[in-house]
Amino acid sequence: MQINRRLFLSGTASAAALAALAACGGGSSSSSASASAGAVELAAADINPQDRSALQQGGEFRIPIDAMIPNYNPLHIDGNVGDNGTTLQGFTGVRNWIYNEDGTFEVNTNFCLDYTEEEVDGKTVVTMHLNPEAKWNSGEPIQVADYQGCWQACNGKNEDFNAVVASTDGWDHIESIEAGADKFEVITTFDAVFPDWSMVFSDPGIIPAALTTDAEVFSSWTDASVTDYWTGPYLVTDADSAKQLLTLEPNPNWWGDAPLLDKITLRAMDSSQLGTAFGNNEIDYVFPIIDAATYEQCGQRADGEIRQAAGLQWRHFTMNGSSGVLADQAVRQALVKGMDRLTISEGDLQGLPVPASQVQLGNHLFMPYNDGYVDNTGEYAYDPEAAAADLEAAGWTLADGAEFREKDGQKLSIKYLRMPDISTSATEGRILQANMAAIGVEIVMDDTNPNDFFARLHDGQFEITAFAWQGTQYPMANIGQIYGEGSASNYSRVSDPELQELIGQVATEADPDKRIELANQADAKIWELATVTPIYSRVDYRAVPKKLANYGAFGLSTARAEDVGYMAE
Repeated sequence: MQINRRLFLSGTASAAALAALAACGGGSSSSSASASAGAVELAAADINPQDRSALQQGGEFRIPIDAMIPNYNPLHIDGNVGDNGTTLQGFTGVRNWIYNEDGTFEVNTNFCLDYTEEEVDGKTVVTMHLNPEAKWNSGEPIQVADYQGCWQACNGKNEDFNAVVASTDGWDHIESIEAGADKFEVITTFDAVFPDWSMVFSDPGIIPAALTTDAEVFSSWTDASVTDYWTGPYLVTDADSAKQLLTLEPNPNWWGDAPLLDKITLRAMDSSQLGTAFGNNEIDYVFPIIDAATYEQCGQRADGEIRQAAGLQWRHFTMNGSSGVLADQAVRQALVKGMDRLTISEGDLQGLPVPASQVQLGNHLFMPYNDGYVDNTGEYAYDPEAAAADLEAAGWTLADGAEFREKDGQKLSIKYLRMPDISTSATEGRILQANMAAIGVEIVMDDTNPNDFFARLHDGQFEITAFAWQGTQYPMANIGQIYGEGSASNYSRVSDPELQELIGQVATEADPDKRIELANQADAKIWELATVTPIYSRVDYRAVPKKLANYGAFGLSTARAEDVGYMAE
C-alpha cells in the first residue's frame, strides 16, 4: 500500500517519503551483505526531459493501478491514494506549481498567473491571480469560491468534515481567504508566519466548491463517470468497472497547449503481474518497482528502460495503539527494539541496484538527502536483549520452556495485517514474525487483499501492518496528518500533548534552523511514542518505454501533463 502525505497511500505494495543518496544509520543487524555494498549515486530526477517540439502527436500511455479508486476526491480520506492523488490527478487536477528537481517551484500559468507572498503584522499573506480561462469540466471557472470551499472543509473546525478529510495540515492555519479585485484574485491570510504556505495550494489541493457544501457531498464522488469535478488537459471518457479500466482522452475544453497523447488508460492489475505485463508490452509503466523479480522482468523489454532517482516513499510499520496490548506504550517500545530493520530491508530489496544499508531510515520527517536529516533512532535501535528486558518489566514473562510470553494468563499475541500476494508485505511479515518470536511475542498473520486493505486501515481493523507513505517536497509539513490528535490519517490512533505543541511550533516557525531543530524534537517524540517505525526509504525505480518523454522517476520534480509524450521518429 502506498499513501500520500498530504501524504498518500503509495501503491499496493507501499504507503511516504523517499530514497537516500548516501548511506544512513539504522541500528545494528546480524546481516552484513548490504552493509558492505558500496553506495549508489542517484539522480535527482530521471524523466527524459524534452521540449514539446521534439515529441510526436499521438500515442497511448498504459498505466496500471492497484485497484479501482474508492473515491475520486483527493482531499477525502478514501481518495488519499497515490493512484488518485498522484497519477490520475496529475492529468486531471489543478496544478498551480511545477516543481524543479531541487524542490523549488514555478507557477503553472495554466492555473495561476502569478503570486506574491508577504508578511503583514506577523502573518503570511499570499495573493494569487488565477487564470480566468481555467475552468472545471462543468464549465464553471476556477475561482476564489473553490479555495474558500476547500478551506472550510479542511480547516479542522467542522467535526463532520474532520471524520472524512485526509488532512487538515496547512488549512488549519488559514485565518481567511477572500476575493481581491475580482473572483480570480485569491487573498489568503494565515494565522502566523507560515513557511509552507505553497504546500496548501499544491496539487492535489483544490477541488470545486460544489464538492464541499457538506461532508456527505464531499464523500460522494465515487463514480468516475461524474466528470464535472475534474479539470486539466485530459478528461475521463470511460469508466468500466467490469474491466477495471479508466480511459482518458484530450479534454476538448482545455485552454492550454494541446496534450500530446491520444489516450491514457489506467487499469487495475495485481502487482505480481506488472513485470511480466511490461515485458510483454501490455502496459507502459511500472511504479513502484519493489523487488528484484519485477526489476529483472521489466529490464527484458527491448524498447523499455528503468529510470531511477531519489524517491518520495518510505516503508514503515504502523501499530494500532487504540486498544489491547498495543495500547501500552512500554510494550510498543519493546517491540520496536525487537525489529531488525536492516534485515527486513535486505529481505525486501535483495537484488535491487541500491543496497539496503544505503536506504535505512532513522527519521519520520526528513529523508537522508534533506537538510536537517538526523538519525533519531537512539535507544530504539535493534536490541533484542533490551526488548526482552522491557517486556519483563512490563509484566510479560516467559516461563521456562514456553515459546511466548504471558501476563495474567494472556498470551502476548499480535496480529499482522498482511497482503500475502504482495512481496514486501509478505517478506516484512515473515521477518517480523521471526524477530518477535526471538523475544517471546507471537505474530499471527491476518491476511487481506489490496481492495480491503484501505478500509481496514481506515477503520482501525488491524493491530500492526506495513505500508509506505508517499511524501512531498515539504518534509516539515503534514506532521499532524499522520501523528496529530484527531486526524483521520493518524492510523495509530495515538496522540501526545507535547508532540501536538511541537507540530504547531514547526508549522509556524520562521527561522529555518530553529524550525529544523523543532522538527527533530518532534521526530524524537514520535520515536518515543513507538507507533510508526521507519524501515527504509524507497528508491524511485520506474519502468517506461525508452521513447517516453517528460515522465518517469520524478524525485522532487513534477511535469506538465500536456507535455508527456513520445519522441518523434
